[in-house]
Amino acid sequence: MNKLDYTDIFDFRGAHYNRACRDYPIARLLERTALLSRLDLSDKTSFCDVPAGGGYLADGVEELQRSIAISCIEPSATFGQMIDSSFTTVNCPVDSIPLADRSFDAIGSLAGLHHIANRRPVLKEWSRLLKAGGELAVADVALGSVTGDFLNGFVDFHTPQGHDGIFFAAGEFTELMQEQGLEDCNEEVVKLYWQFEKREGAAFFCKDLFYLTTVEVEDVAIQLDRLGLHFSETNNQWQLPWELIYAKGKKT
Repeated sequence: MNKLDYTDIFDFRGAHYNRACRDYPIARLLERTALLSRLDLSDKTSFCDVPAGGGYLADGVEELQRSIAISCIEPSATFGQMIDSSFTTVNCPVDSIPLADRSFDAIGSLAGLHHIANRRPVLKEWSRLLKAGGELAVADVALGSVTGDFLNGFVDFHTPQGHDGIFFAAGEFTELMQEQGLEDCNEEVVKLYWQFEKREGAAFFCKDLFYLTTVEVEDVAIQLDRLGLHFSETNNQWQLPWELIYAKGKKT
């Protein structure tokens, strides 16, 4: 099991993660859309993606609202090398960000917090950075989910560093947000799909994304079959079931 911190993890395999997202741009589209749909970006002038990785969430924001100023907070400079140069990038811990209070109208975080054990200082820092009326939307892996079992099971066994995700219990996001004075908090478990044009594409994507070095592509595909990978005639895509908790809150 991996006992390293976020920066160690993604200094090591962040380039593979970014390459997978680049090579399979529609794979996580529904996951990203589900998060951004929880934010009203129509009247927002500033957005923060944290932890940003290679800027996947930020790229989605830019597609929706081209006039918005986007900042990416990413602890691993190596992981952040693919962030769009038009965005402001700050390499720093996610709980100690050298920016002024009330810097952002909206903050989004997609599937990065399960690598961080102590989440309270993180939410406190993000609340500090929100303007009055600003919105926070987060999504991450649910404790006890099939997705979590895959990550801390199959992925853990086949990636060199292991995968020791600290997943989110029901109500945890709401509790953390309310502790920081955020209101109108809500959360829900959302079942969606990662999407691919071919079955082997799903396997190549997961092998690169999670840096699965000790298993062959077809063996990854077989494991994904067990997770429910299937072809949908509705949209002519191979679909891999994926499950995350989505939550949002508003700064008063």
